[in-house]
Amino acid sequence: MRKIRTLLLILFIAIAFTACTPEEGDVTIALNSGIDTVEVNTTFTDAGATAKAFGFKVDVEVIWNNVNIETVGTYQIIYEVDYKDIVKRITRVVHVVDTTPPTGTLNAGVDTIQEGTVWVDASVTAQDNSLLEVTIEKQGSVNANIPGEYFIQYILTDGSGNQTILERVVTVLSNE
Repeated sequence: MRKIRTLLLILFIAIAFTACTPEEGDVTIALNSGIDTVEVNTTFTDAGATAKAFGFKVDVEVIWNNVNIETVGTYQIIYEVDYKDIVKRITRVVHVVDTTPPTGTLNAGVDTIQEGTVWVDASVTAQDNSLLEVTIEKQGSVNANIPGEYFIQYILTDGSGNQTILERVVTVLSNE
C-alpha cells in the first residue's frame, strides 16, 4: 500500500510539473563560476551555464561562441534555455589578454675586440607568446677606438606593450 501511495505521489508531481504553464520567474539561467580572462595562446575551458525550471535542471544550449584564444580581444559566449516557450539568455564575456613579456636570446658573437678593430653586433633573437612580431630597439654603442666596457641594451616589445630588456657587454682591449 505504501508503494502505491509513493507511486501515486510521484505520478501526481510529474503530471503537475508537466501540466503547469511556466511563468517568467519559474525559469532561471546563471553562469557557472569560471575563469573569464585567459592568456593568449593558452587553453580556455568554458565553465558553461546552468538553467532550472521549477527548481529542476534543464538543458542549456550555447548559441554563440566566438572565443579565439589566438588573438587578444574581448569575446562572448551566449547561452540559451528554451523551456515551454520561455526563452532566456545569458552572456559570458571572455577576455583574451597578453600580459607575458616577450623572450629573447643574445645571439653568439665576438664581444671582446682589440682597440681599433670593428665590433660586429650579433643582435638578439626574440619570440612572443602571441606569435606576433616583436620589435627590437637597440640602445648604446661601442667606440672601438677607446678601450673599455660598453653596454648594449636590446629592448624587446610585443604588440601588447610588454617588454623585456637584454644586455650585452662589449669589451674593447687596449693595444698597449
